[in-house]
Amino acid sequence: MTLIRLSFSNFKRSVHEYGALILALSFSIFIFFNFQNIIYSDSMDVLQSMNKDYIDMVVTAASVVFGVFLFFFIWYATNVFLNQRKKEIGIYTFMGLDNTRIGKMYALEAAFIGLFSLIAGLAAGAGFSKLFQMLLLKLSDIQADIRFSFTWKPVLTTSVLFLVIFGIMIIKGYVSILRSSVLNMLSGAKQEEMKPEKGWLTLLKVIAGIGVLAAGYVCAVQTGEIDTLGYALMAVILVIVGTYLLFGGAIPYFVRRLTGKKRFLYQKQRTLWLNSLSYRIQRNYRTYAMVTILMICAVTVLGMSIAMKQRYDKMVHFKDTFTIQVVAQHELDPAEIKEGIEQTNKVEYSAKVSYLMLDPSYFHTKFVNQSYAILPYSEVKNTANQSGLPFEYAELKQDEVIELSHVILMSFVGHDENKKIQIGEDQFTVMADDDTPFLGNMQEAMSIYVVNDEVYKKLEPLGLTFHLYNYKLKDPSNLNASMPYLKSLAEQDESGNYQVGISYVNPESKAEAWIRVMYSLCVFMFVTLILAGSSIIFIKLGNDSYEDKERYQVLMKLGIGKDVLGKSIKQEIRFTYYCPFVLMAVTSWFAIKALGNVMKEDLFRVNIYSAVSVLVVFTVVYLISVKVFRRRVLGE
Repeated sequence: MTLIRLSFSNFKRSVHEYGALILALSFSIFIFFNFQNIIYSDSMDVLQSMNKDYIDMVVTAASVVFGVFLFFFIWYATNVFLNQRKKEIGIYTFMGLDNTRIGKMYALEAAFIGLFSLIAGLAAGAGFSKLFQMLLLKLSDIQADIRFSFTWKPVLTTSVLFLVIFGIMIIKGYVSILRSSVLNMLSGAKQEEMKPEKGWLTLLKVIAGIGVLAAGYVCAVQTGEIDTLGYALMAVILVIVGTYLLFGGAIPYFVRRLTGKKRFLYQKQRTLWLNSLSYRIQRNYRTYAMVTILMICAVTVLGMSIAMKQRYDKMVHFKDTFTIQVVAQHELDPAEIKEGIEQTNKVEYSAKVSYLMLDPSYFHTKFVNQSYAILPYSEVKNTANQSGLPFEYAELKQDEVIELSHVILMSFVGHDENKKIQIGEDQFTVMADDDTPFLGNMQEAMSIYVVNDEVYKKLEPLGLTFHLYNYKLKDPSNLNASMPYLKSLAEQDESGNYQVGISYVNPESKAEAWIRVMYSLCVFMFVTLILAGSSIIFIKLGNDSYEDKERYQVLMKLGIGKDVLGKSIKQEIRFTYYCPFVLMAVTSWFAIKALGNVMKEDLFRVNIYSAVSVLVVFTVVYLISVKVFRRRVLGE
């Protein structure tokens, strides 16, 4: 029998054992292929060109991140596969095969797994590409006719990336086998990931792990203040390092301490699984850490998706507060304008506000803008009442102001609670930064400050007063019917400058449609990360089952019942899934809080929903893992 036929025979015989690996790889390829297909297909041409550019940029960035994730996932999966296969293929040394032929056999078998996963992923990706895009646009609430299209660019991009990464890992495994002795191959599944270390070093790692992780949490809480980006980057780095140190030092240390507590150890049949866990957790600490980090990323990605959806809805509401805005340097009759608009459209509500435009030289702020406006407190309160907008501020003191801003997706600038601003020769304390659309879209065009009425009167001689008339249509889609009248209102002076200007919100505008696509893509990233994390544990437990099979057979021969061993298996596997989940749940609270600070959203419920989603997936995979593990080691 040739090496190719023997490798293929081994692959077919053991394909069910690699099911989780093949499924995870195929699904990752499926997602990556469809990401690329978005770039090269014309499904997003229904959006404006600027949105298409933004979407391509976002998908490209997501593809790069996904490619890095795919690299490490394949690295880990192939290492587990190599250790699992070393023992079996090492037996071939007694049949006269040398390490070179054994290495080739491993490379061929791994290549069959890679090719099978690639073909399955590409076939599913191409076959369901239309469904993927329909689902993506449905989640994005974008109406478009999607037709099936196929191009070779996504296939080639996905294939090249996967084959390069998988090829590197196959070569790495081949070299490892060439350098392995017979003894190493026969005990390949028992190669320890972490060597025994001195007690003082373990204690140092315990303190360092807890300290570094706590420092990461502190940095996460500090986001939203000054130097937000710096705190966010430090939080990511410290949490990753702290998680590895925690699983490499603190958690194994506390488990070993529990094994030394005889009163605890000998109760409720803890002896078997706790001692096994004490040994295994030192070898699998990288697995626990990797899964925990993947789950934190998954929860954060889902949180980002929901937060972006909430921010997008607020951005749309901000723009839709007023459909038509008329601005003039002289006072107009708002009732007359309303009557003219209602010849073709019904006005739901209207509001009028006057504001003062000042030269930028009067303002001494950290960030320089080209346009500055001042509003009196009473005008803003009156506009809020007319428009049904919330305004719960007490009357401002003469040294206090409220800064009006607009809704943005996210900000890394941070907020200074003790922010000061100097207007002319007077200094004011910024009491709040409010993104309520009191002036509608006009708030996006300039920096606006609400001041005390007496301060406004004092500053009024220094600038130009403008009058803004706002109208909200009951049917914004019928805006075009009022356009002839609105155009008749526009006035120009001799220099061509508008004395009366018209601004309106186009209901068919897709200016921020790329945000909807972005938060939909995050949902698919969440599913991929969840599947990858649970697959890693499932693959690792499959590897452990081969190692434990003989041990459990010996225990059964010694008279220990299957029910006792089954409970021990459940307890150990339960810890394997839920220990990373508990740390993920704690860490994700800080991660989601940091995300909420950046996006100015309360994401506590999002955190709960995301964590529960992970818990449900882990519980299902946990139950499957227990059943598979018992079947392999107990013969059930």
